[in-house]
Amino acid sequence: MYLLNIIEETNVVEASLGGRIDATEMKVMGEELAELLTHVETDSFCVLLDYSRAKPLDRKALVELSWIKDSLFESGASKIVNVARDESEIIAATTDRIQYVLEGKEIFVLDPAEVRFPAVQQSATAVYHLKAA
Repeated sequence: MYLLNIIEETNVVEASLGGRIDATEMKVMGEELAELLTHVETDSFCVLLDYSRAKPLDRKALVELSWIKDSLFESGASKIVNVARDESEIIAATTDRIQYVLEGKEIFVLDPAEVRFPAVQQSATAVYHLKAA
């Protein structure tokens, strides 16, 4: 299951994942996320990707997630904040995405409250999608 949302005031695109997500559902989420981005009327936005409540992702789902993140950067994302389940997940994910981490484009945290997004001019339209597994 996942929830996609645009926070209009800050042009933050939020994707929250919960439960078991397989590669097929991850791909569908990526397609819906791409559709949602058509409603973002700015060249720069941030992404909050919270998978702290999801079951551990298998390798195929992680590959799909990596492709989604790459597509987000290609679509104008300036930063992706990943909310991981635990420290070991942060270490593994940081290793997998090291180039983006070193460039400051991607970070991994346990608590999204410790992240501050840059102020962005308000211009997005909110659209909500809920998908059950």
